[in-house]
Amino acid sequence: MNAFSRIALAAAIVLGVAPARAQDAAPPPWMEWDYATGDWDNNRTLLEDRGIKLLATYTGQIWGNLAGGIQTGAAYLQMLEFGVDADLEKALGWKGGSFRTTWFYVTGEQPSIALTGSNFAVSGIEAPPSFRALDIWLQQRFGGDAFTLRAGLFNADADFTVSDYAALFLNAGFGWPVLLSGTSPDNPPAYPFAAPGVFCAVEPGGGWRFQAAAMQADVFSADANPHNFYWQLDRFAGFLFLNELHYRWDKAKLPGVAKLGALFDSGYHGAPDGSGNVWGNATFYGIVDQMLYREPSPDAASPQGLGWFARCGFAPPDRNIVVTYFDTGFTYTGPIPGRDDDGAGLGFGWSQLSPGGAEGLEGGSVGLEMVFEATYQAQITPWFALQPDLQFIVQPGGSAQLGNALVVGLSASIAF
Repeated sequence: MNAFSRIALAAAIVLGVAPARAQDAAPPPWMEWDYATGDWDNNRTLLEDRGIKLLATYTGQIWGNLAGGIQTGAAYLQMLEFGVDADLEKALGWKGGSFRTTWFYVTGEQPSIALTGSNFAVSGIEAPPSFRALDIWLQQRFGGDAFTLRAGLFNADADFTVSDYAALFLNAGFGWPVLLSGTSPDNPPAYPFAAPGVFCAVEPGGGWRFQAAAMQADVFSADANPHNFYWQLDRFAGFLFLNELHYRWDKAKLPGVAKLGALFDSGYHGAPDGSGNVWGNATFYGIVDQMLYREPSPDAASPQGLGWFARCGFAPPDRNIVVTYFDTGFTYTGPIPGRDDDGAGLGFGWSQLSPGGAEGLEGGSVGLEMVFEATYQAQITPWFALQPDLQFIVQPGGSAQLGNALVVGLSASIAF
């Protein structure tokens, strides 16, 4: 073989093989990316391999009140949440250590204040326009996951009162319950607020878990505490002690979990009837999440199927605005063939104000408020979701002074 033939053969090999390698290394289409901004030329993966995960999500919602409430009309609400999760064992060699910080900027009109006048806040991201910190904490795990200790700034509803199935719904009442938003302290450390504190959890095995936290109870008003850094650790603001006992049956054919919770508040707060300050408070609640039907699948842990949840709670009427609360609902993961990541849900919530909280209100069932919600979350791409939503709120604010509200909404979220 002469020199020219050898060069021609080498060129043919290069031209034939190189395109195949390029094709193998080609990134997937944009609509299949895990994040809208992609992998940053593999730098995101490199960071995560070293224990650093960057988080950024934009949520935009438009709400329309078609009837009842304060007034008909529309409101637009948006939030940008971002932060860092750090596995300190990967990043620094700190075994069992982790760090988290999350922040958010929210702006727009609050539909529950502007349109419906309901205690059941229409949207779970409703908040006064602000830029706030939700998490800045260090966490240490011992014995694998058997014991967890955390200290820093955090929000209580990230760990307590959580129902896995209720998380699909957009009404805020299915997150941090109305019962706890309407109890002392006047402004609890739940979204959009956060407070300094300590958290611990023990998992002895067999499906059992106990978790507790102690944190500043009253975080004050949004104006007085605009960024969640106004801390007052004293007997007047008080301390909030949160406790939950969990039992999970994850290995059952149809898994589920039951939770019992109690909150104790050591601060001084105003009585709902305006008679003065009262010391201390307590709230008790229970939660059940249960899978009712699982679609046939080779994966024994597949989430596809029908789930049910229920939560209820009560609080003393002499020092709380809301004294009883109940919600329940059904969700279906993968309701349409070929759309396994979608979710559909029907939910119902009910709350009752205390005599002091209902003073001056009108209606045959003074202080009673209910919400019905139907929702569908469509996972358009791994990084983009659309969620149309319909809510019917009976007796907004617990009074017949406002007509029943019919609310439609659309939420869009993008993970960057």
